[in-house]
Amino acid sequence: LTASGNDVSNTDDDQPVLMEAKLGDMIKSLCQLIRSNQQLDEALREAYDEDLLQALRENDLIIKRKLVEVKVLQHKLHKHGVQVSIDDKVPPYTGSQVLQTFEKQSEEGGDGLYL
Repeated sequence: LTASGNDVSNTDDDQPVLMEAKLGDMIKSLCQLIRSNQQLDEALREAYDEDLLQALRENDLIIKRKLVEVKVLQHKLHKHGVQVSIDDKVPPYTGSQVLQTFEKQSEEGGDGLYL
């Protein structure tokens, strides 16, 4: 509980200003992850590395989860009458091209990464 007696876990849901600040932080984090994955994609195109591939997989899952969280928070803000556009702040993300290629080759029985 907060000093005013509110449940700490629900505090942000009742305060659009805090929700909007949280959304801004989430967007910054998401953009950094997307840039990081682009760099990992480039590095993996040059040379295969299992650690980089694992980082790429982990980032990919986190990005997809954070995209959902950002949209949920945007919807909550909308319910409070706050219109926030995320399309102009978050670059489109369709997933890692290297990861998609690797997974396709794995499904086809390939044993390496050929780009």
